[in-house]
Amino acid sequence: MKTYCWIGVMLMTGIVMAQDEKPWERGKRINQDKIGGVPQEILAKQKIKKVERPSIEDAAKAALALAEQAAKDAIPQESRASGRTIRVPGQFASIRAAIEAAKAGDTVLVAAGTYYEQLDLKDGVRLVSEGSDEPATVEGARLKLPRRALQTILDGSKSEKSPHGMIDFSPGAGRGTVVDGFTIQNLPKQDHHQPYHAHGINIRGASPTIMNCLVRRNGSTGIGNHVIYRDQTATMGKRDFRRANIKHEARALIYHNIVHNNFGLGIGCNHFSAPLILGNEVFGNDDAELGELSPGMGCKHGAAPLVLGNTVHGNSGGGILCKVGEPQGAHQIDGPTHPEIRGNVVFNNGKTRPAIATDGGGSTDKPVRIIGNCVIGSPIVGIALADNAVGIITDNRVCDTAAPGISINHATVLKLERNEVTGAKAVGFAIVAGSTVWEMTDNAADANTGPRFMLKDSVIKGTKKD
Repeated sequence: MKTYCWIGVMLMTGIVMAQDEKPWERGKRINQDKIGGVPQEILAKQKIKKVERPSIEDAAKAALALAEQAAKDAIPQESRASGRTIRVPGQFASIRAAIEAAKAGDTVLVAAGTYYEQLDLKDGVRLVSEGSDEPATVEGARLKLPRRALQTILDGSKSEKSPHGMIDFSPGAGRGTVVDGFTIQNLPKQDHHQPYHAHGINIRGASPTIMNCLVRRNGSTGIGNHVIYRDQTATMGKRDFRRANIKHEARALIYHNIVHNNFGLGIGCNHFSAPLILGNEVFGNDDAELGELSPGMGCKHGAAPLVLGNTVHGNSGGGILCKVGEPQGAHQIDGPTHPEIRGNVVFNNGKTRPAIATDGGGSTDKPVRIIGNCVIGSPIVGIALADNAVGIITDNRVCDTAAPGISINHATVLKLERNEVTGAKAVGFAIVAGSTVWEMTDNAADANTGPRFMLKDSVIKGTKKD
């Protein structure tokens, strides 16, 4: 790859030239920049370079390494066995009976087999599969799981539809409450848009550690996160969904799981939940028959997850979505949805939504942070902020999108820095419809169909284009 170096700025025009740029290339760029409408003083702060396309394999390896580093500090030491080991089926015939006998610090160790049970896990109890940690391949996935996870199965095919997931947790359960190495499948089918639905792993008012699991073919969202409110039993119309009314937080660690082909989102975050979602692979989740396609990962209603080092692909409703959420309850939800979406690889999701999208999330004090992600092959926009969203977009690479690589549409970006776009079948960066960008530096756009940057009816650092 050639790296282009700055060699000067023409005094009369402010046009930046790059070393080894052919005259026709420079002429085309200059003409497109004029069409784009971005002032020369802003263009002069951007980069002119060839943007490298990484392979999905290399990008996914880098994302997983980032997640592994973050998980070292996140996995609590108290999650290591400190009490008794209770064996299933050696000491108890069912997992449920073993959990009932366990106390905080105990480990329920489950032998390989299929268990037709829905579980309630106590605070501080570790639920772990027995067997080999040898990495095993899951069809359609790049991530590998311990072999024991594929051999130890919680199956809901004999259960009735209810608000109970395949695994629920005691309210207030902490990180020392662990689920490690299971296949979790076949939760009965239900509409996850309706109140009182369940998830495959049903995290409500708890902060457990979920790791090394295969969550597949459940009839709702694969892993769902919600807080519990003090008036949790009140009807939806009368409930107080404001921050001060939370009784139990939801700050789970969700690490190194494969979540696929569920009837809803792969991983969802709602109502002020703030999980750490690290190093998972999420693909093939689809709820088309409900009429509104859900993305691979989504958050709303004040949720603030850290979404880091995940691989998200092949989900019919888009990749990673942040939005405000519909009004609920007796009062307006009083906090912005503001995830940090960092170091993920998002590719080849459906046409309904962009690879990474923010519809109305964030605020000046709590912006949505979209940092260091790799987007490849989106059939629509790569990264999008819209509908009064407030965000920071830095250090992302967006390749081969069917629409603009990065789109800011009626939104505010506090920092738009060091992003690279290549191969967009439209403009590289679109800043339109009353948007404001406060800082815009060191961005590069290469080999796109349209101009590198487009500014229309918007403001960049105090410079307005009418």
